[in-house]
Amino acid sequence: MEEQADSVTDTSRTSDVRSKGVMNEVAELDQRGVIEMHNYLTSVYEDITMVQALNHAKNGVDIVSGTRVRTHFARPKWKNVLSKLSSKHCNARIGLFYCGAPVLAKELSKLCYELNQRGSTKFEFHKEHF
Repeated sequence: MEEQADSVTDTSRTSDVRSKGVMNEVAELDQRGVIEMHNYLTSVYEDITMVQALNHAKNGVDIVSGTRVRTHFARPKWKNVLSKLSSKHCNARIGLFYCGAPVLAKELSKLCYELNQRGSTKFEFHKEHF
């Protein structure tokens, strides 16, 4: 039982390190500031939100991920998130990259399609497989 728990923990750490590396690399390569990344943690309490926001504003580094990518807590309201992006980036093409549960992938793909029918901003949904 302990070996299994250690294996899961090691896998999680490896995944976290890989994700952190990718986020840092993308942020550093974005010389023109066209990439906007958000990290959502759905299993963490929101007690840390204020401290995290202040630290990110002051130092430009997220205290959770250790990257410049800001972490948001709680489950995102995807329609609101994408609608804000659409308003902020009128007439733009926005790539939405997702890796996770197939149910949410289907929901996000459908939402991108719906928003594409209504506005000038076009979302391109990409389901990632790691």
